[in-house]
Parts: sequence; structure tokens; C-alpha cells
Amino acid sequence: MLREPTLDSARIMDMRSRDAHRAHDNPRRAPPEAAPLEVPGRELPGNANASDELVAARFPNHPRAEELRALRTQLLIRWFDAKPARATLAIVSPGSGEGRSYTIANLAVVFSQIGVRTLLIDADLRAPRLHRIFDVSAPAGLAAALAGTPISEAIVPVPGLLRLSLMPAGQLPLHPQELLSRPRFADVLDEARRSFDLVLLDTPAAGRCSDAQMICYRANNAMLLARRNRTRVDATKKLMRDMKDTGVNLVGTVINSF
Repeated sequence: MLREPTLDSARIMDMRSRDAHRAHDNPRRAPPEAAPLEVPGRELPGNANASDELVAARFPNHPRAEELRALRTQLLIRWFDAKPARATLAIVSPGSGEGRSYTIANLAVVFSQIGVRTLLIDADLRAPRLHRIFDVSAPAGLAAALAGTPISEAIVPVPGLLRLSLMPAGQLPLHPQELLSRPRFADVLDEARRSFDLVLLDTPAAGRCSDAQMICYRANNAMLLARRNRTRVDATKKLMRDMKDTGVNLVGTVINSF
């Protein structure tokens, strides 16, 4: 299912439940966004307030969770290995509301569930969400680490999810692009790769600022996300060109139908 990241045909997977596929094929059935989540979901030990967006952790038997595990499998087969150069992946998309934080948060969960020591970094220094999704806080974060704080003080373990740690965005800087452009960012990622098997990064909308391009450049690898019926084709084409011009390895494209 994973092909070269060309716009027309390539994708890692279509993140849509089987029920939604059947509804799409049958015009008499209203196409649901996905099978409804059972509420409440499974609580995480020590973290009862984690968001329902953590489908892979809180609703492990839901079709969405299975699709996320299938995405993990595709990445394991076609991209991931233990070499440091292949251990960092950013998620990128042109606009807001396309599911970057949801997708990368759940990818971090499913990788940690198979014993991969995973660090999730919220590199969106404009409108970060991961600290709310996981309901964790830290006195420091990426912004502080980029300013010189030891990264050990910027990372917190995620309660209830063994082998998963989070580096939240921290206090938002006045000039995120300048902070992300510092050589210190490369040092932070190098140190993270020495302590973790996999480093995943969330990014801001690429069409609204140049932060995402710098983040993906530092990560070396990026996965492009497009949301069905929302992401513009011309914006996706431009983003793919920008990534390739920067020398970023595009590992594939995810079509998000949620």
C-alpha cells in the first residue's frame, strides 16, 4: 500500500473505517465519519484525563485503532529501522484541522506498544495540542530546550504508556521560526536519538508559516498528511515540492478521512 509519495496515487493508507467504506459504496447509507467511539473509553493508569483522541490507547478494539496499527506496520516494513538517520519522522500537512496531532499522537502510542522507545515532540510552537491530548505538563519543553535547557528537563514520561515520553512545546516564544532555525535544534534531535529508538514530531500548518519546513529539514524524514474533502490539491502539490527542494525524504502520504 505504501508507494512513492506522488499526489495522485500514493498513500500509506486511507484512515477510514470499513463501515465508512461500505457506506461510501452504498448511497442509501449515510456515510459516517467512522464507527462511534464507546464512551467512556479505557482509562490509562495514572492518567484518567487523557483525551479520547488517543484511540489506540483508550479504544484499542475500535476500527480506527486497527487502521493506525496498519499504518505502523507499513512504516515498519518500508521505512523504520534502528539506524539514527531513520529514527526521526515529522508529520506535515498544508492547513489546519487536517489531523496532524491526532495522527502523530496515536502513532507514538502504537509504536510504544510494541516496545519501541518513543519520544513525541510537539514542535508546533504556535498552537500546540499534544500536552492537552495526553494531559501532561512539564516545567520546560521544546522551547526551553532550544534555548539551552537540558533536554532531560524538557521530557516527561506519559503515564499509563510504557516506553512513551513527551516533550511538549513549553512556553510559546515570540519568534518561533528564529528559535527553530538555531543549530541547537539539531543538537536536541541528535541527543534525543541517542536515548530513544524513534523520535516523532508534530508541526504547525505548513501553508501558514515556514516552521514546518525547518522542522522537517532537521528531522530528515516527513510523512505528508492530507484530509479528504478538506486539503486543497494545489496546496498539497506545493508542499511536496517544498519538501523535495529542501532535501526532505518524504516516506509517503496518509489520506485522513476522519
